[in-house]
Amino acid sequence: MTDEAETEPAADPRDPADPPRAAALLGYAGVIPFVTTAVIIFFLYPRPEAQTVLTYQIAYGAVILSFLGGVRWSLAMLFPEDEQLLKRLTFSVMPSLLAWAALFVPPAWGLALLIISFWGQAASDAQASRLREAPMWYGGYRVRLSILVIGALGLTVVGIVLRS
Repeated sequence: MTDEAETEPAADPRDPADPPRAAALLGYAGVIPFVTTAVIIFFLYPRPEAQTVLTYQIAYGAVILSFLGGVRWSLAMLFPEDEQLLKRLTFSVMPSLLAWAALFVPPAWGLALLIISFWGQAASDAQASRLREAPMWYGGYRVRLSILVIGALGLTVVGIVLRS
């Protein structure tokens, strides 16, 4: 006989394990600017055009990271009576603040800050799904997207290091 506390809650049929098709398509489409800018920088750095594209990539990363913090804010606001609300809202604004900082530091530091922030956000989103604070599909989806984003940002770093 299994103790009730150890039993997994039944899956909610309204919360599938896979992301809705629209979310999947838009999420993966959102990776395209990261990959495109990374390839341009990898092959053209340190030409002035590549340095301009690097600025665009960091700015786009900051926008997307801020968006992800907004998603977490929205999820927290679904439960306004939660005793953890202040903590959840505070953590939800951290991506925006880190993204903003990435815009004001030298590009190498901005890239490092974005890579660390995307990794941290993915880990946080995966945990939120496990704790049922976000849809079941959200954690894995966010991890997959973050792997692609971090890979693209990593390609940018490699391109800069190889050509500097």
